[in-house]
Amino acid sequence: MTELSSFRIPVQKTLKGHPDSVRTLAFLQDGTLIVLGSNDGTIKLWDTATGSLQKTLKGHLDSVRTVVFSPDGTQIASSSDDKTVRLWDTATGSLQKTLKRHSNSVRTVVFSPDGTQIASGSNDKTVKLWDTATGSLQKTLKRHSDSVRTVVFSPDGTQVASVSDDEIINFWDIDKSLQESKFLGRYFVSQLKLKSWKKSKTSQQVYNQRYSAGNWYLATDIGPIMTEAIATDKQDENPYSLQNLFVKQQWIFYGEMPFFRLPSGFEPSSHDVRGDHVAIGFSNGQVLSFDIDRQILQSILGYADVTVKQTT
Repeated sequence: MTELSSFRIPVQKTLKGHPDSVRTLAFLQDGTLIVLGSNDGTIKLWDTATGSLQKTLKGHLDSVRTVVFSPDGTQIASSSDDKTVRLWDTATGSLQKTLKRHSNSVRTVVFSPDGTQIASGSNDKTVKLWDTATGSLQKTLKRHSDSVRTVVFSPDGTQVASVSDDEIINFWDIDKSLQESKFLGRYFVSQLKLKSWKKSKTSQQVYNQRYSAGNWYLATDIGPIMTEAIATDKQDENPYSLQNLFVKQQWIFYGEMPFFRLPSGFEPSSHDVRGDHVAIGFSNGQVLSFDIDRQILQSILGYADVTVKQTT
């Protein structure tokens, strides 16, 4: 791995307030707020412009594994080693709902694009779909053979992709999955031939994933993975037009290329990316925020000659 010595990243803010490791963090869509979850079970909400602490949310009984804002920014969802998902009011910091149906640590949680559903993934090897308004469980998806690491909705909300420690990515059709629940136990269910999922075996463990705008590939930290989904305007999408930024081990990656080594003594434990903005939480309880010009990286790294990876 070679660091690009000509590329400099200014640190915008250092947030100090967690007495334990910052396990997870997420930006509000407009970038004005950042939410952090810690091993001490607390969640802290910060103003990104001033670096001031806005609220501390308390309720989890164990480490917070994932925090995420709803699409409209009015809610925060958090998952924890206490086997629950909790919903919070962003403005007041009050606890709205506690979702309790997982039998092991809940490692990941995400809102659907329209905010009406939540998907959570757990060490119990399942993905669960929830109704945001009522907190009711809609469906339990059972196809993984190991802990579910991350879950993500497609931009149109029709699919969920889940990544497991078994190095399998499952792609779930939400409508068909819910139809299976509706017709479960009926004689003619076998005649419906509802294909609600498909899987993709990866060459190595995936830690970060995002759908492309047309649903036709996942941008991951090991490169694009084709979903074989029906895409709109597929010809207008170039997987390498601007790559996503990722953090793995001590490096910040642009696509598959490591380009910036983090300071020694700073062990990354979480991160979130919004375009050219990267925030990284560390095991020492600190958070660093960066601005990275991907246009410059694009020209330096020459991604035009890279071939898209496909899974077998």
